[in-house]
Amino acid sequence: MLKAIIFDLDGVIVDTEYLDFSFQKEFILKLGGKPRSDQTFSVLIGKSYNDLHREISQFLDNKYTIHEIEKRLTDFTSLKYQSVDYKAVFRKNTLDIIKFAKNNHIKLAVASSSPKQHIIKILTACNIVNDFDIITSGEEFIQSKPNPEIYTHTLNLLNVLPQDAIAIEDSYFGILSAKTAGLRVIAFEETRMPIDQSMADFVSKDMLGVLNKIRKNVQI
Repeated sequence: MLKAIIFDLDGVIVDTEYLDFSFQKEFILKLGGKPRSDQTFSVLIGKSYNDLHREISQFLDNKYTIHEIEKRLTDFTSLKYQSVDYKAVFRKNTLDIIKFAKNNHIKLAVASSSPKQHIIKILTACNIVNDFDIITSGEEFIQSKPNPEIYTHTLNLLNVLPQDAIAIEDSYFGILSAKTAGLRVIAFEETRMPIDQSMADFVSKDMLGVLNKIRKNVQI
């Protein structure tokens, strides 16, 4: 019996994963990093901010401290995101999933590696922040995705067993995190970046497709 749906944020509710990826590549090149293939840079996708800073440090041959990278990247992406309209990149058919969940007494949560402030800002801009029973950030844990703790913790707060929940993810690390925690996973298909989504139970090209998969799994 499906009792909970847990959403990732970037790349799922809002189409920002590719923006993040593009900004991170640009940042590395700006600080003197060598041009590399998207496949090589793909290790950046879906990482917690702490892990992301460490990966970027390696791309820059450890020329900067983690603290320096954190500050510089925050300043860089803050400027970039000033021009981003979150309503414009909001996948509006998410509302159909929310409506379906509420009509069927299915709990809703967000489990994202992003900082809590970032999550709340985006959900508020999309007018859905109050639709979720639980909002969990990767910054609450020593290790975020692909560590399963963010999912096990969210399930505990929801009081739902893993087999009674579905995660909607897009990144390899997000899918791995949810699968390791024992959830079924629907991957939102991403073709612009080299992301391995093969571990997901289902893959969908849009939110209506995700909803159709959820409908078929309600009684499982």
